[in-house]
This record gives sequence, structure tokens and C-alpha cells, in this order.
Amino acid sequence: MNRTASICAVMASSALLAACGGSGGSKSTISPNTTNGSTASAGTASTTATSPTPGAPQSSPGSTELSPRVVSASSGGITATMHAHTHHPHVNGRWPIAFMVTSNGKLAKAEVVYEYLFGGQVVAHRSHYRFTGSFHDIFEWPSSAVGYPLTFRAVITSGGVTLNLDYPVQVIG
Repeated sequence: MNRTASICAVMASSALLAACGGSGGSKSTISPNTTNGSTASAGTASTTATSPTPGAPQSSPGSTELSPRVVSASSGGITATMHAHTHHPHVNGRWPIAFMVTSNGKLAKAEVVYEYLFGGQVVAHRSHYRFTGSFHDIFEWPSSAVGYPLTFRAVITSGGVTLNLDYPVQVIG
């Protein structure tokens, strides 16, 4: 893809995702559930979920793939895990996501911001939530996102550590 086509694709996908505007029908809940976290090196960590399509991005060093629908990353004693329903959400359908953040195995205060990537480039930022321990949300993908290979990124910040949890999706009609 040449540079002009790449720029056009990013601009088009940015316009497409403008309709995402947060998470439709969001449910923000705090639950007392916890999991044991693991410790990795300090700094920003990033992970990518397993994708059912060949040639999909693989996890970054220091990250863990628990299953095709769960991604986890750790750094500086902070562990963040994201559970998503599917890599192929339906347009305007409910797409539940859940996050768990611990610090050395204990519930941690955290923030999450959603980013949307197309071709490896961030094309939109949406939502900003603060929580302790766990957070659940219901997201609805707009029809403008149908058919594009996108990455949903949850940027988790806790205790001065930033973790990127990347989850490839392709919205279907």
C-alpha cells in the first residue's frame, strides 16, 4: 500500500470509528473478584490477543495469552487482564468486555482508555473510566466499522505503569 493510500485508509477508518463515541449501553461495575498477578519488568508492556486469521500480530515480550478471548500483560508488579466476547462482534450487538487489574496480587486502582487501531495506527480514542480491581462494559460497534480489520486497544494505567491490551476484531453485519 503506498503512502497516499495508507493515509486515506487511516483517515477513512477514523471517520468510521467516530461513531464509536464511547461504549453504548455501558455498564460500569466494581466487583470484589481478584486473581493472582505476576510480576514482569518495569515500563510499558503491550500484548495482542490470538486472532483466528493467519498472519495476525503476535504477543509482545512479557505478555501472556490466556486464551483467544483473554489477553494479559504485566509490568512493575501490575497485572491487567482483558476478557472479550469474540473477535467477530456483530454490528450494533452487545460486545461485553471485562478488565481485572492487580498490584502484586491485590486489587489495584486503575484507569482504562479505549483506542482503535487500523493498520497499526491509532485512529480514534474513546472513553475514560476509573475503577478499583475490575470493570465491566458493554460495547456496541457501529455499522461504519463493518469489514475493517481493527484492533481494540485498552490502555490500562495503574501505579505509574501503563499496559496496552490489544485485541484484533473484525465487525460483521
